[in-house]
Amino acid sequence: MALVGENGAGKTTLAKLLAGLYRPDGGRILWDGTNVSECDPVSLRQSMAVLFQDFVRYQMPAKDNIGMGRVERIDDTEAIRAAAGQAEADAFLTRLPRGYDTILSRMWTGGRDLSAGQWQRVALARAFFRNAAFIIMDEPTAALDARAESLLFEKIRHVFEGRTVLFISHRFSSVRLADRVYVLQHGRVVEAGTHDELVDRDRLYANLWRLQAAAYLETRAGRGSR
Repeated sequence: MALVGENGAGKTTLAKLLAGLYRPDGGRILWDGTNVSECDPVSLRQSMAVLFQDFVRYQMPAKDNIGMGRVERIDDTEAIRAAAGQAEADAFLTRLPRGYDTILSRMWTGGRDLSAGQWQRVALARAFFRNAAFIIMDEPTAALDARAESLLFEKIRHVFEGRTVLFISHRFSSVRLADRVYVLQHGRVVEAGTHDELVDRDRLYANLWRLQAAAYLETRAGRGSR
């Protein structure tokens, strides 16, 4: 599922409510018909993986940066490397001076820092390693280019098959891959459906889609005229 809307529409707020980071002032959040306020919070959190755009960059070895996704399995090196492979992080982590044992910070002797895109893949590997039933991703690929994001979302669909993934993205090329899209405006869901259904309805989603598509076409046209 994808959440879309203009800035301030309430996308991240809704994601934090669903993740249990915020408590609702009113109404209910149901998980398979059960009010989450009646569920064991520890068990509920173990069933979720959350990746926000401002994810944490731990000044720890690369393997622990990924292993923090499921602390009780932090020594499962094989599973950590598998998660890194799914996020396409294994190649550059292996090339570090001490491989997965390299501390990801230059503040430590022998440590190395990563590019923004590499850090984002490490954070994605952490989400893959968590192996949760419900995955929330708020702009999880903002540091990646459009092609890399599209390929990664295709992989997410395969890796998380049979589970629920909710992602927020401003790139409609990725949003259209979702089985269902929810459009937020002023804190309310104003539209829901597939990409094609929402485009055909010609309301807010279709307007946002056309605006972004026009920007891409203008950019390409401008390059072609030079």
